[in-house]
Amino acid sequence: MTAPLRFALVVGFFFASFFTQGQWTPVNYGLTNLTQGAATHGSSPTHLFARGGGNLFRSSDNGDSWTVVANPEFLNPSDCGYFFADRYFAGLNSAQACIHYTEDEGDTWSPADGAPTATVVRGFFEYGGALYAYTSNAGIYRTIDGESWAAVNNGLANLNVIGMCAAGPYFLAATVGGGVFRTINAATWIQATGIASGDLNGENIWYVGGSQYYTAQGGAIYRSSSAGETWSAWTAPLQFGLGVVEVKRFDTRIYVEARHLAGGGQRDSVYVTTNGTSWENITTNLNAADLNGSGLLEHNGYAFIAYSFLSPGTGILRYDLSTGVYDGMGTIAPSIFPNPTEDVVTIIFSTSLGVLNYALLDAAGRTIRSGRYTYGPTQVDMGGLAPGCYILRSDDPAMAPVRLVKR
Repeated sequence: MTAPLRFALVVGFFFASFFTQGQWTPVNYGLTNLTQGAATHGSSPTHLFARGGGNLFRSSDNGDSWTVVANPEFLNPSDCGYFFADRYFAGLNSAQACIHYTEDEGDTWSPADGAPTATVVRGFFEYGGALYAYTSNAGIYRTIDGESWAAVNNGLANLNVIGMCAAGPYFLAATVGGGVFRTINAATWIQATGIASGDLNGENIWYVGGSQYYTAQGGAIYRSSSAGETWSAWTAPLQFGLGVVEVKRFDTRIYVEARHLAGGGQRDSVYVTTNGTSWENITTNLNAADLNGSGLLEHNGYAFIAYSFLSPGTGILRYDLSTGVYDGMGTIAPSIFPNPTEDVVTIIFSTSLGVLNYALLDAAGRTIRSGRYTYGPTQVDMGGLAPGCYILRSDDPAMAPVRLVKR
């Protein structure tokens, strides 16, 4: 019989933070060629994908162990990845097809129909039921069904795209040389205004808290409150230091790797926010001498970060997000058992919170179960769900989110 998993009642003052301080743990078992650095690429519902040296690896146990898989192209482990329409897509730097896909978690790969060639796929962006791939010199390609890709560059005067993000009904593309462009349906792109001519070489773009943010090479930062139509210079918080190295969004969380001067040299720090005003430093025990933007990734309730070839041998580290608690005068976590489970979990509160609504989220942040807690035992049926990690959340900020594992 599985013993109940016990949580404590924690009461404290408001510190404007989202997470308690966890620790980063190396997860490199099975990875090879780490003298050449590592990079996280993406994930499917069941696997993580990462590069070690010149090889592509996958993990089915949240990084506890890694297995080498076929490279999408000979000697080319790819640069990024994304799961869409039951396929995992890999973006490549190649003279041939720069998007490949796998339907068997990396055992075999096929070039995507209509994929761009002779470019670098820098990343993927999902929006409005379609997946977009942005490139270094071929602009933006789109697939709606996962079967075929086509360019959607009408009006996009600069085809060197460095990032994309949502902006209400619009979505935006940051370019190197043209600043920001926006569109409502990818039929026509229109260049945004307000960015100085010397700041048109973009570096990062993201949205949080109802606004959009853009960083330029050289350090200038802009904000838009008009869905990316117009921009104005913005004074960044101290957390941004000398500049932003990398920005990644997963569900409601924004991760930022920022560069600072500390201890006589450059240091990188990792921050997380859900609202853009309160930031939590989760660098903790990371060797922050040079993270170098090698890939921030979230999967199954964990954050991952990789170290590039500039920090040889370090590899990939993992941070357990279930250690996090939300702000408030108090945080209450229930007893849950069994956890892991094969079907039903029972939730018991030690104190009455009245009737609460709950949602069970999958690894992609989608709500797949919902219901109500009551004082006393409450059961959540996880039967029929795929094995993996899920997050149980409540609409009451007094209750901490809890990670559940389905076997």
